Amino acid sequence: MKHTTLKRLAGLTTAAALSLTPMLSLADAAQSALVKGGALNLRETASLTAKVLGQYPTGTLVEIVEKGDEWHKVNVGGKTGYMMAKYLNTDTTGSAGTATIRTNTGIGLNLREAPSLSGKIITSFKPGTKVNVIQKGSAWSRVTVDGQEGFMSTQYLNFGTASKPDDTKPVTGKVAVVNNPKATQVLNLRAEASLDAKVLAYYRNGVKVTILGGNKTWYKVQVEDGKVGYMMAKFLKTTDETAETKPYTATLINVNGGKIVNFRKEPSLKAQIIRTVPVGTKVTVLEHGRDWCKVDVDGTEGYISTWFMTW
Repeated sequence: MKHTTLKRLAGLTTAAALSLTPMLSLADAAQSALVKGGALNLRETASLTAKVLGQYPTGTLVEIVEKGDEWHKVNVGGKTGYMMAKYLNTDTTGSAGTATIRTNTGIGLNLREAPSLSGKIITSFKPGTKVNVIQKGSAWSRVTVDGQEGFMSTQYLNFGTASKPDDTKPVTGKVAVVNNPKATQVLNLRAEASLDAKVLAYYRNGVKVTILGGNKTWYKVQVEDGKVGYMMAKFLKTTDETAETKPYTATLINVNGGKIVNFRKEPSLKAQIIRTVPVGTKVTVLEHGRDWCKVDVDGTEGYISTWFMTW
């Protein structure tokens, strides 16, 4: 009896010791992966017949919660489900290089524990800070900064050297026409300046667009039907014609995780703040600039940083 009691006490002692051992947080133990091979379904359970919770394009960064032979349990954009392992690239042995933060807000860019706006904020870094990129995703990238590892929004990371003024080909207000190599081809209008971005529409040769900005690879454009997005510059032929952009609607976002955006009297961070506007508000864009847009908010005209808008 005495021997049995001692064994039980030893077991309790061991359990107590284990309970005092610090648990690894999700951020410490997590492994990330990139979707490859096209759009990939996120399913409710590990089965091809399971309910589809979402579909994610090549380049999407996901967090692996639990690894399996055929299926990985993952978290993506705040949703948890299962993806087929063979369509996830988990190779992190190499580095995707370096990048520079370019939020143009003066506030900085958040480093998060997960690739989602709902991911816990570790800290934030000022524009101009260089980061080491472990994995570059279409929406989120896994990075290390000052010895801290986490996730940052890809759209606010500059992966090349800053463009010089003469490197920027488009001039706001210039008209271009769709110029595909073959008349049977169409040109995609994308939501972001990326081949992985969502296709908003497609156009045949001769369709006119007004250039809002961009660089030598991608032009931000407004099509004659009013839609706004990105087209590859090499498939657009500029003309001598100029045109005023039509007012269009944009939705306010805040990549830093805040719930409001500043609405200013002039296009400057030092300009007077007219008021703050909640994220998700739709505003009318009157004039589009590289860093600032002139907008109408409930009948009042002012300026909001271009980086805080999506359309």
